[in-house]
Amino acid sequence: MILARLALLAAFLTAPALAEEEHEAYPFERFEGSWTLKDDRFEQIWDGATLQTLSIPGHRTDCARVNTGMTILCQEDAVDFKGHILWALDQNSGTVAHLSHFGTSRLGDGTGSLDDKGNLTLSIRFSDEPEGTYRVYRHVWLSDDAYVMFSTQYDSRGQATGNWYGGTFVRIEDNAK
Repeated sequence: MILARLALLAAFLTAPALAEEEHEAYPFERFEGSWTLKDDRFEQIWDGATLQTLSIPGHRTDCARVNTGMTILCQEDAVDFKGHILWALDQNSGTVAHLSHFGTSRLGDGTGSLDDKGNLTLSIRFSDEPEGTYRVYRHVWLSDDAYVMFSTQYDSRGQATGNWYGGTFVRIEDNAK
């Protein structure tokens, strides 16, 4: 369990720096396209202790610009679990707004920010998780065609509960840039 979590966290620490480029006018460009889980692998801890490694063959996330300049909509098909995520950037404050809905009752809302490398960090509250808890999501780019998504749950005092999930997402070849 600890080794798996350390391996995911190590990806954040060892991710190569991006080439020095000006930020594109459209902040979510790197997320555009179709994505799947690397090796169909997703890991999670839901009870604070037991690591579960899930195989989710056929997982697909399709992300596209919406009809406003600073938004992206991602539709996720995780076979038995479908949903969508909307991100919008407030250019005045630099804040990214998040709204999502998965399954029949998992509604998420929150805010976050993009760093100068395009990594996205969000703090999100979910309707189907214990009152007062929230999750911090980190989307860290490994390359133009791969990123790690890691979500850690926190209690109402801001302490990590030990529950987390995450995986590495890779661009589907037919949409490679």
